[in-house]
Amino acid sequence: MSKYSFDLKLEVVKDYLSGEIGSYKTIAKKHGVINDSQVKEWVKNYEKHGEEGLKKKSTKSFYSGEFKLSVLQYRQYHNCSYREAANHFGIRNHATIANWQRKYLDEGFEGLNKSIGRPSTMSENNKRKNALNLTKSEKEELIKLREENEFLRASLAYEKKLKALIQEREQKTRKRRK
Repeated sequence: MSKYSFDLKLEVVKDYLSGEIGSYKTIAKKHGVINDSQVKEWVKNYEKHGEEGLKKKSTKSFYSGEFKLSVLQYRQYHNCSYREAANHFGIRNHATIANWQRKYLDEGFEGLNKSIGRPSTMSENNKRKNALNLTKSEKEELIKLREENEFLRASLAYEKKLKALIQEREQKTRKRRK
């Protein structure tokens, strides 16, 4: 949930646009908004996108590496701030562009293409589909490897059991000697 409700944002913006109260700072104080730059951002979003600009975005946006680069190039060419570039391209959070800039400076274009987060794991359904797409020789090889794997597991189990029995026998003989 966002810190400020949609209704409060709309009221703040309408107060500012009415021109009766004055500066961003006085409007922020009147409505209990901590930072006057927040009011300024709401006004710009409202002017550019209407009421939709004040609503919280429900889905996470995905931006391609090319789009990120074009935003950075636009910002450099027009010598504008992160906030102005974010408003121009409809990006809700101007800090997103600052993060792209840092990644671009550190890692180049590849840094803009990296996906964030944990990679998705292949579902069981996809694993089965991949298994069905094997050629005949690959299927035979797979069967052979599975049989070999089963044999090796059995060998290991046999060795473990044998070792356990030997240790058990040695413990019994030690107890008898005492």
